[in-house]
Amino acid sequence: MPLLTSRRTCLVVVTLLTMPVGGVAKSETALDCLPPIPPAPVTDAATRAEFRVEIGQEFTAYFDESQAYLRCLDAARSEVSEEINRVIRDYQSLGPEPDG
Repeated sequence: MPLLTSRRTCLVVVTLLTMPVGGVAKSETALDCLPPIPPAPVTDAATRAEFRVEIGQEFTAYFDESQAYLRCLDAARSEVSEEINRVIRDYQSLGPEPDG
């Protein structure tokens, strides 16, 4: 099925483009997390029967990609939470504002 090929090709390209360069780790943001594309419903029984394996693979890939997407969002949330806590500590270290 051409959709499988183009989807996998797209995932490979995205993976290669988002790999860290030179071993430098990059923190993830929600903008780095790409939601998976759900498989198109196949309503025709003959098509479902003929491409049962491929359709099953596409659904399995979708579920795997969904888990990766959710992990990415969790990592982004964790990064933002750490940053917020750092900024709060920095702000608190300024001390009270002088009365003016």
